[in-house]
Amino acid sequence: MNILRGAAGAAVALAAAGVLGGCATQVEGQAVPAANALDTSTAPSFSLPTTTPSASSTELSVDVAAGECVALGGTVDDATIDYAVCGSPSSNYKVVDVVDASAMCPGDIDQTYYESFGGVEVGALCLDIDWVVGDCIDLGGEDPQRIDCGEPAVQGEEVTEILLDTSDVNDCSTSEGGFVYRERNFVVCTDTI
Repeated sequence: MNILRGAAGAAVALAAAGVLGGCATQVEGQAVPAANALDTSTAPSFSLPTTTPSASSTELSVDVAAGECVALGGTVDDATIDYAVCGSPSSNYKVVDVVDASAMCPGDIDQTYYESFGGVEVGALCLDIDWVVGDCIDLGGEDPQRIDCGEPAVQGEEVTEILLDTSDVNDCSTSEGGFVYRERNFVVCTDTI
């Protein structure tokens, strides 16, 4: 199975203009796919990181903490991000960690959203798809979208179980396959719809 990620490499002006010494400043945000986004042996993640969330002093344009969810969307050149209730129709990613730089994120996350100031990265969100057992997600668009399980989908997946302490998709008891998070050692079992 493939993980698809929208807003890849998006350079986003977040219009957070401020004035420092009479000069206008602008904060830029970017959403970039995880390094393994095209690796079919890994996949989107549940939001239970096996690492302890870091104590970041980062203040991003969206106020979220590890375990909360966001709606990430927009276009490659104009990404949008906002708080969303986990499991809601608008939620597509769960925050694994809030860090000072995207390089600090676990290697098996699904997405990284970061903001920069003057070309320097000033904070990042480490993100996994907001998997919920019994829910369906369409992975075939720019961004994952929660859908009704009977709805047509480009690449629809129904989450059947989330297994901790394993990186073997064969441990899934009732599904056709799943998405493996090797670094954090869990599997999201899914059936293709």
